[in-house]
Amino acid sequence: MFIFPYNRDNSVEDTPWVVVGLIVINSALLVLSWFAGPTETLFMKYGFTPAHPQIFTAFTSMFLHAGFWHLFGNMWFLWMFGNQVENILGRWQFCLVYLVCGFGGDFLHYLFNSTSTIPLVGASGAISGIAGCFFVLYPKANFDLVFYFRFWVLKTIHTYTSVAVGAWIAEQALLGVLSLKFQSFSVAFWGHVGGFAVGLVAGGLATLLMPKRKKVVLRRARHRSLQTRVSQTDESLHLKS
Repeated sequence: MFIFPYNRDNSVEDTPWVVVGLIVINSALLVLSWFAGPTETLFMKYGFTPAHPQIFTAFTSMFLHAGFWHLFGNMWFLWMFGNQVENILGRWQFCLVYLVCGFGGDFLHYLFNSTSTIPLVGASGAISGIAGCFFVLYPKANFDLVFYFRFWVLKTIHTYTSVAVGAWIAEQALLGVLSLKFQSFSVAFWGHVGGFAVGLVAGGLATLLMPKRKKVVLRRARHRSLQTRVSQTDESLHLKS
């Protein structure tokens, strides 16, 4: 059984062009990779290999994906968390946070797998960082915590960011610990944890250094979440009565 956080407040005032651009770029590169020869050769050249760490491949690995579902899952998370984070940080700051979180994810993955010759690919470290930033900026946004097994949803709990995303990253850390003992995992869980940790720091710095006009936007977004929660509670009470 696994858990999945789902954002029910994913609305923004401006189009998140960086998020849209990243989705387009990653999707285009996946299609191009299908025509670029053997996947193993491509990943060995541009993936991040802990046994041979390079800043260049730490960067290029963020834009490679192992297949459609790998890409889809990452881009879904990016859309779910990135919209509101970009709206608060701004485009250039969002780009910087995205890349730094990606490097942070690669670094923690390297620390736990320094002798591995298996290349790491995917944007999940960077996107986990954006989730960490969201965690700080929108701790009370309306979330669903979805419990599932394979493709079957077992249970859904209506809650907040702090609970849903907190449970998700705790699961990633637990799976990361298990991956140290059992080598059958193909997911870089420590990359998720590392990216998320950097995102927490970025979110904290953004909160401290945020200009007044952005603080107004953030307060407005938080207020919308509160209004949505109140209206849903009222509707639930009305139905019960």
